[in-house]
Amino acid sequence: MEPFTALTAVAAPLEIAKIDTGMIAPGRFQRIRRRPGHADYANVFLHDLRFDENDAPRADFVLNQPAYRGAGILVTGPDFGCGSSRESAAYSVLDYGVRALVGPSFGDVFVGNCMQNGIVPAVLPIDAVQALWRQLKASPGVTMTLDLHEQTVTAPDGAAHRFEIDATRRERLLQGLDDVGVTLQHLARIEAFESEYQRRKPWRASLVLPRTP
Repeated sequence: MEPFTALTAVAAPLEIAKIDTGMIAPGRFQRIRRRPGHADYANVFLHDLRFDENDAPRADFVLNQPAYRGAGILVTGPDFGCGSSRESAAYSVLDYGVRALVGPSFGDVFVGNCMQNGIVPAVLPIDAVQALWRQLKASPGVTMTLDLHEQTVTAPDGAAHRFEIDATRRERLLQGLDDVGVTLQHLARIEAFESEYQRRKPWRASLVLPRTP
């Protein structure tokens, strides 16, 4: 995944509480094949909020308004991402182009899936979130900054709000490492162990499945 250090982007106010993972990525889209380097889940993101029953954009929905199109930061309501553990919810956020979420609370599993895919979920007090909503609506299209090094969200008016994040997750995000990337850092040692293990116990080699090219 791409490293995350700091992001300055258009921010959109999403003032809806308890948007669960089934709303973020509706179940009927779960079989879509996601290909590396392609935004396959971009249209899945909040599909039923963004589009009507005829797949026409809902003009009154915030992300369909011209000033907020292409937003890279969403300021969400409470419990964004609650519900099921489907990782496609995080895929759809990322494929839509959002790299940072700011809100008063998020679903626990959703938080883990986001950070595994390079998305930063920053928790701020509700009064700070409400202040951000007011500023974003007063000046549609204005930008905000989320700095992972400093662990701060800088509002359009310049106020800096600090957020907390797990130190290990923070370091992985800064380096662009998911669980597989962390494991691959030790690839040489893993291969050396496997080679020595098979040398010492060759009768076990036949039990090891061949690697997929």
